[in-house]
Amino acid sequence: MISRDTPPGAEIVCVDATDGPYGECGLTRGAIYTVARIVRAIDGGHAVILEEVSPWSIYAYPWGLVEVGFELRRFRYLDIPDELTSLLEEARLEPA
Repeated sequence: MISRDTPPGAEIVCVDATDGPYGECGLTRGAIYTVARIVRAIDGGHAVILEEVSPWSIYAYPWGLVEVGFELRRFRYLDIPDELTSLLEEARLEPA
């Protein structure tokens, strides 16, 4: 699960694309998304707003119009193995 301290711009992987309490979520399991921001949820937890999926708004009594994000548990950090990072760096440094 990602953290409430995940910075904007972090790339994360969706591990749960099931429909949520507000209907279809618009996520794809295994897809990579970019964190736009982490916000406080009306249930006291936190939610992630993604750059690739436009957030929608709902009316939630007594808060009024609120922006709907995704539960943090739906995502994991994108971990790239050190070996792959090294290969990518080598390829970048080699003359074309």
